[in-house]
Amino acid sequence: MTNSFKENIYSDDYFIDRHFNDKKRLKQFTLDGNFLRNYKESGVICDVGCSTGEFLKSIAWNGDIYGMEINLNARKEAELNGIGFDKNIFTEKNFFDVVVFRGTIQHVEDPFRMIMAAYSSLKDGGIIAFIATPNTDSILYRLKLDLPFLDSSLNYYLPGVKNLSNILKNCGFQILAIEKPYWKTPYRKFYRDIFLFICNIFSAKFYKHPFWGSSISLVARK
Repeated sequence: MTNSFKENIYSDDYFIDRHFNDKKRLKQFTLDGNFLRNYKESGVICDVGCSTGEFLKSIAWNGDIYGMEINLNARKEAELNGIGFDKNIFTEKNFFDVVVFRGTIQHVEDPFRMIMAAYSSLKDGGIIAFIATPNTDSILYRLKLDLPFLDSSLNYYLPGVKNLSNILKNCGFQILAIEKPYWKTPYRKFYRDIFLFICNIFSAKFYKHPFWGSSISLVARK
């Protein structure tokens, strides 16, 4: 798949809410940053699919920050936000302390190659983190074969706790933690979510809503 094709899919419209202008997204960044710092408080980091760089800048990461991004305008904004693009998981060996896939692993057509490259690019003891990642082992996905943040035109690999954990172990990683952060997320509206889940049980239509287990945060160590 060519970069120009990807750039057409991930047009500037895709990034419309990724310019520090989504309050709930920014609150979620704080939670995700706290999760990440439970396992690494600082160090050289690469954010794969870093968008405009708002995640690493929002959490004020302590260390050199690098990214990978297909959209040229998003990349330019990320550079203004301090993200470097001269080093990435394919160019470096034993270099990064952290590699992050925040809501991105489902968007790449070669996820296993990227996970193996991440392993190679990490220092011994470095970590790989998957944050805001869809979970196809969740009860909502098993019920509807869909999740609110999946898009068939944009997704290639649909991760679940079991298959993602197995892939990481086969690549040499040690799983450190798996969390299902529904209860803390600013997107949660419990009674609405329960109501829509019941609607999903009895209707052929898919009512999109957050739910426990639909999203996971996973961290593993090299």
